[in-house]
Amino acid sequence: MLQLRIEFDPIWSVLTCLLLTVGMAVLVWYGYRLTSGLSRGRRLTLLGIRLLLVLLLGISMIRPQLQWISPDGEHAEIWILGDQSRSMSIPDGPGGITRRQSLQQAIESIQGELTSLADDVKISYFDFDSTLHPVDEFGEQTPGAQTAIGSILQDAAQRHVQSPLTAVFLLSDGAERSVPPRDLSPRIAARELAELGVSIYGIPVGQTAATDLASDVAIEEIQVDPIVFVKKRVPVRVNVRWDGAPDQTLNVKLLLEDRSQLKARQSGPMNPIPNSEFDKTTAQIQTRLASGSETVEMYFTPDVVGEYKLGVEVSAVEGEVQQRNNRRETLITVRQGGLRVAYFDIFRTEVKSVRQLNSSEKVQVDFQLMRSGSFGDQNVVDPKWFEKGRYDVFVIGDVPAEQFGADNLSLLARRVEEGAGLLMLGGYHTYGPGGYASSALREYIPVLMRPGDLQPAGVFNEQFQLQDEIRFLPTDAGNRHYVTRIDGTLGNGRAWEQLPPLQGATRIQPKSDFVEVLAETETQIPLIIAAETGRGRVMCFAFDQTYLWAQSGFSEVHRRFWRQAVLWLAHKDLDTDQPVWALVTPKSVDPGGRVTIEYGARDDEGAPRLDCEFKVIVSQSAGKEQSVTGVDTEIGKIATFDQTVESGDYFIEVTALANGQAVALPITSRFLVHDRDLELDHPVVDRGLLQEIVNEAGLTTDSQIVTPEDLVQFLREYLERKPWEQDDEAVKSVNLWDGWPILLLFVALLSVEWTLRKQSGLV
Repeated sequence: MLQLRIEFDPIWSVLTCLLLTVGMAVLVWYGYRLTSGLSRGRRLTLLGIRLLLVLLLGISMIRPQLQWISPDGEHAEIWILGDQSRSMSIPDGPGGITRRQSLQQAIESIQGELTSLADDVKISYFDFDSTLHPVDEFGEQTPGAQTAIGSILQDAAQRHVQSPLTAVFLLSDGAERSVPPRDLSPRIAARELAELGVSIYGIPVGQTAATDLASDVAIEEIQVDPIVFVKKRVPVRVNVRWDGAPDQTLNVKLLLEDRSQLKARQSGPMNPIPNSEFDKTTAQIQTRLASGSETVEMYFTPDVVGEYKLGVEVSAVEGEVQQRNNRRETLITVRQGGLRVAYFDIFRTEVKSVRQLNSSEKVQVDFQLMRSGSFGDQNVVDPKWFEKGRYDVFVIGDVPAEQFGADNLSLLARRVEEGAGLLMLGGYHTYGPGGYASSALREYIPVLMRPGDLQPAGVFNEQFQLQDEIRFLPTDAGNRHYVTRIDGTLGNGRAWEQLPPLQGATRIQPKSDFVEVLAETETQIPLIIAAETGRGRVMCFAFDQTYLWAQSGFSEVHRRFWRQAVLWLAHKDLDTDQPVWALVTPKSVDPGGRVTIEYGARDDEGAPRLDCEFKVIVSQSAGKEQSVTGVDTEIGKIATFDQTVESGDYFIEVTALANGQAVALPITSRFLVHDRDLELDHPVVDRGLLQEIVNEAGLTTDSQIVTPEDLVQFLREYLERKPWEQDDEAVKSVNLWDGWPILLLFVALLSVEWTLRKQSGLV
């Protein structure tokens, strides 16, 4: 029978605490006796409240505890817990039996020992998955969708108050597969249970190694930037895991959602992304061992703005029953502003200046190396480079016109007319010396060129080249232009003066007064000429040595200059963001996962609007809707959402309101909850976790791992030891001094006293 008693744990000695309490009471008594102007009733009321406060302080100093005591012989109870989650249906036992059948056999083998044990202790049987289920015996059914070992052990600790435990026998494959709110760490729960004196005996069930009977292939992870840009190559890293699949060929492919003719809250079909010259969307893995994992790298180039599902699928192997994990999906947001650059040049140092644009999240540079000198006639340029819509900007380096061919240059001229940007760099064989005065580009290049300027390959002519040190000076137009503005308008010239001089340039002249000169030398020889022709933009550089800026410590200016150049050429210099924004991270989670939703609004200048109220709705594809409320941040609001037990698409709609009116159209986003079977996706035996559990509990108890083969001998020794008789009593304590009732009472008394003193004119 349980007994109750009160124990004290004073912060000092009991005598000291009592003397302090009495001293405070005496001070209160005399203090109120000397108070005048109060009626007798009001004085006694205030005195009583203040004495109660002193009493509460005294209780907090002596720290009383309420203890439940169970005398010897009445607290001994043993729990036998059997895992009934779906992973226990894996047939990896001897002779092809399931793990659950192995569990049953282990219990049957110790029936004699359990009968003897029942004479001294109470034995309770429980099936468990996400919760405990009392049973009389263990059946073969394995319906559990989760294995929440941590929460199960915590449940045992909580029930220990009403029915104290001596030991828990845990029969399981050891894998923790749980979602909130049942995802408590098993290690923490084991430590808490052991602090109550309860031993944990882990009994692993199932084979650790993969077998042919448990063949499984899965996409474990997709690594991809959540925000990408149109026409910018997107790398995708995929981790593929396999078990029970030796000597197999695994085919991996990328899939992309088709959102044509779909509404905002609809999901589209997933279609394979075709391979191309610029995209690698398939891969193969040759497995040698039965189990393993490998990371493959693929890439593709999006061409349509929006939010899309990106999927990866791996082919199934023979005998694979669980195929839901053969595909994994995530979400990517494709933004406007990405652009592709086609760059043609010979091998020279300036090539690095253009190709470093690939480090920008918005720019993809594809480089075609052109042979020079006597090998120049071996260059073959595929017309695909000039297909409509493939590239936003074309950059031509020191390449003569004849190496492109007349047909390709005609295609390029057509692309410029349609809106593509064109940049020509300085060199020995560009502009007139390169033969472009007789090409289809002559109408679009804003530099004065004559057919007679053509120079043979490998010939240097001082008439067309500068060899002196050249200072780069922006003109008045250049100080205002997007490309050459590397500082504020007033300080832009001084910023350019700090750059090291160039070591030469090509002589270029504007062909009309309608062409802008953005930079020139100290002797007013043009260095940058820009013009808009048709729908396209064209820019001409007289130089090819900007790499000197980066080498001299001005790498940031170097990157900014080139980035601004291609953005201007592609008409991206005036891109703006939407007035209402939402950011969801991560874009995909497993069932029960948590996502963070950041959202807000901007004014016309891009500054955060803090005067808005927001309405945030999360809806599932099935139609269920939930409202979300966030907390303030410096730029908007942030909220979390964890109602993600069901798999599928979750759509988020954010509406910004000012004075009750929407400031713009609602912004929509979404995230994915993977279609996963927690138990069967990767049904391995985790003996390591069982070992960690008993290690945590073994710090204060005799917890240990017991194999099914050693279970009979262990129980016989357990019966001889009779560990439930080693303690005279089992104690469970509850503090009476540090809970919320004491704090609430203390605050309430102070509030009442202050109110009465206020009414009496004492405040």
